[in-house]
Amino acid sequence: MSDMKYIYIIGGITLVFIWIVIIVSVIFNPWFRVTGNALSDLGGGNMILNGHPAPAYPYIYNVGLMIEAIFIAILASLFLSKSKHKVENAGISFFIISALFLALIGIYHEGTYPHDFVSIWFFILASISYATIGISLIINKMIFGIPIIITIILSWILYAIIPWQSVAEDEIFGIAVIEVLVILHILSFRNRLDYFIKEKSHY
Repeated sequence: MSDMKYIYIIGGITLVFIWIVIIVSVIFNPWFRVTGNALSDLGGGNMILNGHPAPAYPYIYNVGLMIEAIFIAILASLFLSKSKHKVENAGISFFIISALFLALIGIYHEGTYPHDFVSIWFFILASISYATIGISLIINKMIFGIPIIITIILSWILYAIIPWQSVAEDEIFGIAVIEVLVILHILSFRNRLDYFIKEKSHY
């Protein structure tokens, strides 16, 4: 447990913090509707350009994304410190890059030119990251590799076939999927830690 406690602590903070940012931003912007807006509406834009009022306290959302990106980078660094596999390390590195794009969403908020690009590529890079990690776990016969790959494939199928009413709905879905993948990855470290303990006990 002591070897994993930092992953558990930072992982828990990372998983919860983004929802706090979203909920607090929504509280200050009662006009926001999950079924009619994009999450990025909480960080910029105005009624003339984007069909909604200028958000109150947009820095809550924008700075919140930057802080979340830092937590992701820290968590990914902890993953790197525990991983012994090159392919998995490559996938974790992609996850750190996706964190950079998350921070860029806050920097290039809605209404700025690069916003759509960095928003889309955050989710794409996160998918590439965990596809790589899942493949690595399968190659190394780790139990959570297959669930990770199935989750990614199923999520993209659902994303394509579900008639989403708004951008916010599919963004929330994407965040939830990424969090499921992160949880599975964390569990894989606990699983392999137990495996190594059992292996050592045979000698």
